[in-house]
Amino acid sequence: MQKLFTCLYGSRLYGTQTPTSDLDVKHIVLPPLEDMLIGKPIGNKVKKTNTEKNVRNGADDVDEEFLPIQVFARDFLNGQTYALELAFALEGDHAEQMLYDETAYKFKMFVLELRKRFLTSNIKAMMGYAVNQASLYSFKGERLNVVRDVKKYLEMTARAFVSHRLGDCMLEDKFFAEKMDELTKQYPKYFKREMYDIGGGEQRPCFKLLEKTLPFTDAVDHSLRVVHALEKRYGTRADEASATNVDWKATMHALRIVDEGLQLLSTSSMTFPFAPDYVARLLSIKRGEVPLDEVTAELHDKLDALKTLELNTKLKPLTQELVQDFEFWLKEKMKAFYNV
Repeated sequence: MQKLFTCLYGSRLYGTQTPTSDLDVKHIVLPPLEDMLIGKPIGNKVKKTNTEKNVRNGADDVDEEFLPIQVFARDFLNGQTYALELAFALEGDHAEQMLYDETAYKFKMFVLELRKRFLTSNIKAMMGYAVNQASLYSFKGERLNVVRDVKKYLEMTARAFVSHRLGDCMLEDKFFAEKMDELTKQYPKYFKREMYDIGGGEQRPCFKLLEKTLPFTDAVDHSLRVVHALEKRYGTRADEASATNVDWKATMHALRIVDEGLQLLSTSSMTFPFAPDYVARLLSIKRGEVPLDEVTAELHDKLDALKTLELNTKLKPLTQELVQDFEFWLKEKMKAFYNV
């Protein structure tokens, strides 16, 4: 495979590395045309110096990931955090960014056009990660209440409509439909009736509970299991949360990703490395020097701001038409890379 772009990733991209940080390297590569012609799958390849299970990397360990350009481009379109970060890491050299002579101009133009034409307001992957990390130890208040309320009404309708689809229950169980609509008004930030993308830009109705999608086509008992798992996972954590059981590194990354999302939706860009004062703040959180309540309050406030900004950003939405445009564009770009 041919390397197109190499960049140090993680703490060395953000500027948050410490003496104990491992080395994380990502390469964007052009897979051999011959492999694709005979049907070999295109996928990421990972090389690790530390192969011991359940042993955290140390300062001497190196993780390398080789990402096909086709995978990278599609992940960018779908709002995957790593792809967005790599696309905006193109400029600069603090993370040992490297373009390779033979394809340097072609790849740079590819990324700049990708950013200009296909950056969208779709940040669900970023929000999902941040919410998950934030919720591990601090899921409380309205967020927990809405999960329990949704579960209560799903359990009620499941007694009579257990094998029905969620959408059918909305039509056939008037009480259930009214209560679910009431919950969307009571918890507008955390429980919504909206459309979701089933692939290729095609939209279908669903409920969105926090970052979980409950499609109207799913059986009501399946939706109940999803909600029950949320309550089981987060309810106990909320009751037992304390500074002694916090994964501070995960909490730091949750805040980092939310801040990246806020910058992306407000400025259509990401900036690396982070400013020194922000790096100091992140590292103090990682070391557990900031009170848990202070961190979780900041995180929840910023998550709420992110959800609001997602509705008001100037970035275009991810639509089926944009996906089709992207597929045609990518096909033509790949012809140019492979000289066919």
